[in-house]
Amino acid sequence: MGYQLIYNSSFKDIDENTINIEIYRDSGGTLIASELLCSADAVSINYESDDDVFKPIKCSDCQINVLTTKVLANLYTALGNQIYCTISKNGSLLWCGYSVPCLYSTDYNEEYNLLSLQFNDILSSLSNYNYTYLNEKQSIVSFYQVIKHIISQIDTNELIKNVYVHNAKKINDTTDLLNNLSILDRNFFDEANEPENCKDVLEYIARYLGMTCYYYGDSIYFVDYDIIKNINSYTKYTLSDDSNTVVALDNTVINVNQNIYESNASIAIGELYNKVVVVANSNSNNTIIPEWNDEDDIINQNADANKYYESTRDISGKNYTLLNAFFKSKNNWWWAKPSILAVPIEEVTPQNADSNGSYWQKAAYYETANEPSSLNWKTYFTISDYGLMGWKTTDGVQLSLKNKLPIAVKGGTFIIDINYRLSGDWNAAECIVTSDEQYYDGKYSTGFTDTMFKCKLAIGDKMYYDGDGWVNYQEYHNKVARNYYKICNGPNTWAGATWYKYLDEYGYWRFVTKGEYDSISGREKYSGGYADRNYVYSYMNSSNERVFVEKWFYDECKLQDCFYLVHKNKVGDKVFDTDYSLTNTVSWRMNLAESEDGVAVSLPSDKMTLGELIFELYAPNQLGTTPMRRTDKEPVRCNSFHINDVKLKYTTSDYVKDIFNDETYDEDLKFENVIDENIVNDFDDIEFRINTYNEHAGSYSYVLTKIGDEYYFVDTLTDAASLDKLKAEEHCINKYVNYYSKPRFRYSNSIKNRGISLNSVLKENTLNKNFVINSITYDLINNKCDVELNEIR
Repeated sequence: MGYQLIYNSSFKDIDENTINIEIYRDSGGTLIASELLCSADAVSINYESDDDVFKPIKCSDCQINVLTTKVLANLYTALGNQIYCTISKNGSLLWCGYSVPCLYSTDYNEEYNLLSLQFNDILSSLSNYNYTYLNEKQSIVSFYQVIKHIISQIDTNELIKNVYVHNAKKINDTTDLLNNLSILDRNFFDEANEPENCKDVLEYIARYLGMTCYYYGDSIYFVDYDIIKNINSYTKYTLSDDSNTVVALDNTVINVNQNIYESNASIAIGELYNKVVVVANSNSNNTIIPEWNDEDDIINQNADANKYYESTRDISGKNYTLLNAFFKSKNNWWWAKPSILAVPIEEVTPQNADSNGSYWQKAAYYETANEPSSLNWKTYFTISDYGLMGWKTTDGVQLSLKNKLPIAVKGGTFIIDINYRLSGDWNAAECIVTSDEQYYDGKYSTGFTDTMFKCKLAIGDKMYYDGDGWVNYQEYHNKVARNYYKICNGPNTWAGATWYKYLDEYGYWRFVTKGEYDSISGREKYSGGYADRNYVYSYMNSSNERVFVEKWFYDECKLQDCFYLVHKNKVGDKVFDTDYSLTNTVSWRMNLAESEDGVAVSLPSDKMTLGELIFELYAPNQLGTTPMRRTDKEPVRCNSFHINDVKLKYTTSDYVKDIFNDETYDEDLKFENVIDENIVNDFDDIEFRINTYNEHAGSYSYVLTKIGDEYYFVDTLTDAASLDKLKAEEHCINKYVNYYSKPRFRYSNSIKNRGISLNSVLKENTLNKNFVINSITYDLINNKCDVELNEIR
């Protein structure tokens, strides 16, 4: 049924203005409205006070006092937005808010009992709502989209119609800040992916804009009190159709002395501060992919969460008990599910695990004679190849990110690592013995290769990494369209093979038959042979003729828009049953933050890297083969790769400040201004959770702006009054220092309500100063305001 009216009341204030109160409840049934009898002090609306003149969010609450002879059970609730009220003045919405959960208090001992109903405005109530992704996944969103999304979570009746933003700053030469400033909304979740509450998110936006956010009537306002007297221009955003227009709001100075309700004035001088520190508290984006062994994501494939299989096996003269359970990824990963003879396996068991494809498993083991008090389960992603007659069968993508995460960085480095083990067995238990075979290059060796995982690392459809650098995807599409890539095979044994190639009009090397080669003139061309006849590569052309190619071309055709992640195998290394990682290419000379071993992939430093991250792992090259080929004994086939960790992190360079003392740049950049070092009175640190780009730290917190089709990090905002182009944090420093380093008056009094709002500028004649609202309490029946005012320039 939605919200239904349950109580209403109406009265005239002392100036004959009509005040209407309506209270609604979200209910599944039909409710009948009743009239409330208000007390003499019927309604008060209060906007909170704060020592911070430029506090980024200012909330309000309302108290409705009624007289009743019975318990108003409908006003009891444990839910944050089940009950709301609207207060109108002469037919126009003045205020709305939501009841405080479980708050119901009355004396209940007289004929008429006084009941005080408490309501909080939408901004205050937003603290009960967690932020959710706009598009159900991480994405780049504008400030306007964030604000509208937050409002919609609580304001289901669309009482809030507009958002007004003071035209105090400019970006890209426009005052349309909300549509021209964007951010990765991953910033509104912590490292454990737990969301911030919506009120805090609004506060972060207001702080970055250098404004105070408050609610009044049917709108939310962002106002810069530092220049409210000088600029009355606002951008009005209409939530119903997402349009925006520039409007002027009345900033006529209201004379306090001519509107005294009752004289109880007081003045004070606010505290002075001569040190202001702004901390740009960044939300690190070092963790690019989900945690590998995420217990919330890697779940048992069986309906029974504790399902496992138990078996025993004699290994190296001892009997072992083996325990295995088979798992799946709930949300984070796509994987190539296993099959046997091309028939998909719906549920992996020990009886069908010797299949072709991939699956998660947890494995534990112990010597049967020595049963332990607890088990040490280890998690593996297993890629298996039990091809018919020993043929290599498992191929293609085995693992990829299901949710392609957006990334927005400039420069920096990806570090990738894989921890894996080769095995002849599907079972990943560490006690399993396949072979004691070692890599060998002696008399009986026919060679061995490095362990290579084909990998796709791309940023949307913009660019991909080819092992040497980042390549525009258009180049790949051009090669496909021009029939550059061939279906190559190898390595094969072929005595006396010769390759022929020429340079075509696109700058591509084309491999051809000898006949074609001889007929080509006027182009650069070469021919050659192979150093090892056991490593010959070729493809079949459209005439079914064999064309020999060089190894680099074979690799390029195999990889296309991918590259190889490599572990370099060395003579003497064990082939099977040993944990290995990728060969490290990260150096201390790179000066990377949180550096660790892995494969370093540097990102372009001259432009932003922005788009959805694509990360795919293919079946490794040694799977389904005999990694060590030799003539003096039967080679051992690799039937499985057991992967126990995959890492992909982002980090930045120029991180270490002093290599001799391990001093590093702080990820949370500090801006400060000290007027007098000898006598320092610190203002409380001002925290920014939405920040200006900092080259020394990777973060989701940096603000973006779009120019044409490209996004850029925002460096400066232009102050509309001074025209100063400064970082948002620097604007903030200047504002606070200018205000708090000089004596400023505070004035309190009771004045008549002559359209006074938090946007009003007021003047007191005796002090000859201009003021803005710090706190205000509206007494609706007496049409007066109790105000505390802050002096402005």
